[in-house]
Amino acid sequence: MENGGSELDIQMIGAGSLGLLYAGKLAASGAKVTLWCRSDEQAAAIHSSGITIHHSDGGELHIPPGVVKAHPLSEFHEEAGAAADYLVLMVKQQGIEDLVERVFIPYGRSIQRCVCFQNGTGHLELLQQHLPSGAIYAAITTEGAKRIGPREVLHAGSGTTTIGPYNTEGMPESGQKSASREISDIRLIELLNRAGFKTYLSNEIYTAIYRKLMINAVINPLTALWRIPNGALLDDPMRIQLMKELFDEACAVYDAAGISREDHLWDQIVGVCRMTSTNTSSMLKDVLEGRATEISWINGSIVRLGQRHGVAAPKHELLCRLIEGTTK
Repeated sequence: MENGGSELDIQMIGAGSLGLLYAGKLAASGAKVTLWCRSDEQAAAIHSSGITIHHSDGGELHIPPGVVKAHPLSEFHEEAGAAADYLVLMVKQQGIEDLVERVFIPYGRSIQRCVCFQNGTGHLELLQQHLPSGAIYAAITTEGAKRIGPREVLHAGSGTTTIGPYNTEGMPESGQKSASREISDIRLIELLNRAGFKTYLSNEIYTAIYRKLMINAVINPLTALWRIPNGALLDDPMRIQLMKELFDEACAVYDAAGISREDHLWDQIVGVCRMTSTNTSSMLKDVLEGRATEISWINGSIVRLGQRHGVAAPKHELLCRLIEGTTK
């Protein structure tokens, strides 16, 4: 329930790079934040030492112990869900199914609003099944963050955050216009801006979702396959050519599905490579650390979308197999 005139209660699941960054900056601006961590050890570290955010210019922001409440996810309970004005999901896409089992099936009816910071597609539909009376919001961010310890994160670059309501009738494939939904009272937007995140409301969140899906599908798997930072994709004409082939293949799928895209989306992809030239993509980091990646939620989403509309995406399908094979 909303806390009237008092500060909102933010319950955040996931203490990776973005989780630490958002939880720390929100708490530093005065928000009430509880962070649910994957491990007991990380929760204990944050409880005893707080969160430290390092800035790329050498400065740092330290959030003292106790300002952010931290608990292991295994202790999540119905009262936490009921108390939350916003349950914010900062886990990676492949962690959503685990959350459904551990949080949404037992406690979904007590959750009022859920904000999802994931890269691919398919998770919103899954979560909606287990949040029958609540509201789901999708969030797309270009903030750059790199976790450098259980309670420390590097804020590598500022970006923008776009949040909008999920509605199955508004999906691009449905051909229907998204139903009007009151979102002006989302005080989370105000909190995020106060915390230093440039945040916007959008009634066309699907455009942002599919834009980011395209960018991730072209950049991330190639960096993971070749073990290179984002900017190195532009160092070789052969790499650029394969990027363009992946882009064109995805465009054909989008066109068949009726998904709109900007005229200069290719230029945006090249621009992202340049602006994040030294970044290690999340997919490359997962491969290097032997973890499962988001490939099936990113490139796999394009393959499945193409299958539903009779358009093959063989290059994206091949990348799925190649990347999945590296972590078996």
